Amino acid sequence: MKKVLLVLSAVALIAANCGGGDARRDATSVGEAGWVFEGWACAPDTAAAKRGESPADYCKGDTSKFDYLYMKFSAVASEKAIKSGRIASMQSTCRQAAKDQISGDALSKVIGDYIEKASGVSDGQSTGQVIVSQTQGLIKGIGVYDCCSLDNDTGLCVKKGEPETWEQCQCVGFMKFPGGQKAFESAAREASK
Repeated sequence: MKKVLLVLSAVALIAANCGGGDARRDATSVGEAGWVFEGWACAPDTAAAKRGESPADYCKGDTSKFDYLYMKFSAVASEKAIKSGRIASMQSTCRQAAKDQISGDALSKVIGDYIEKASGVSDGQSTGQVIVSQTQGLIKGIGVYDCCSLDNDTGLCVKKGEPETWEQCQCVGFMKFPGGQKAFESAAREASK
């Protein structure tokens, strides 16, 4: 019963955080690198992202198309690329690691991390695993929206004009969840039963 209450609380907090007001977690937030943070929005548009627009900018609030969940997560360049010291190689392998992470077995971890960040619940990982297993084959359109190089000292995205190492990167992944946020919340409630 306690787990059910925790997951229902998490779902309520996800709904509150994704609905707006918290600029750090909604799809209307655009970083200096021109990419969206976390939340529900319409399909990604790479050209718009390069112009610094978030999905909320080019979707113009049409919530009927908000069936894409954007989630922030980190990845690491390959050891070989880091040892080579070549920035392009580190950037390429860090982005590839992010793509592998969001499109592979780690999707449930990324979803779990999103649930934990959005709600503060500590058991988001198990909920993420259940959501992915219950919706196997329904989740489509999985990919990486964009990445930024992380500053090794601060752990934050490198600011424009500062040197980028790409040893570590922070990326925004996305997935199309049929039925959008309401269906996702329903799946989270089912996962808690």
